[in-house]
Amino acid sequence: MPGAVSDSSPLIGLSIVGHLELLREFYGEVWIPPAVRREVVADERSRAGSRETAAALAAGWLRVVAPMDRQLVEQMRSNLDPGESEAIALVLTNAVAALVIDEEKGRQIARDHNINVIGTVGVLIRAAREGRLSSLQDDLDLLRQNRFRISNHLYRNALRDSRQPPS
Repeated sequence: MPGAVSDSSPLIGLSIVGHLELLREFYGEVWIPPAVRREVVADERSRAGSRETAAALAAGWLRVVAPMDRQLVEQMRSNLDPGESEAIALVLTNAVAALVIDEEKGRQIARDHNINVIGTVGVLIRAAREGRLSSLQDDLDLLRQNRFRISNHLYRNALRDSRQPPS
């Protein structure tokens, strides 16, 4: 069983800052549904995170696993995109510690189903607390420069929660 299931945005974001391996370090095996693989790797080979995700799949710690409950996926599709729907369905039908997802609507639906959620920024905060990052602020700034949406409130709270003061 995996330690986590990931949606596409965290794969892309963690790849942008060069820290995709944090998912392996924190969760061991990580599953992604086929829709997430398509979003990150198959649809746009030049997309940020494409090469890194393909390398993690080749290394075997990231695995593509299709959700078996198609009815549950379709039920989720009324409110979510394909990747989010399949990711939540995977978590609901398997023993998984966490869902790594950024989109607020998907996070809320996951919480409504008592799923433990963490996002890209949450993974980076944990890494900063554990001394695995040289500068959380630099990573957050790089994400923002690459059009990764991080509100000012989340930015400030992340720095505070990581115990790394802004420079």
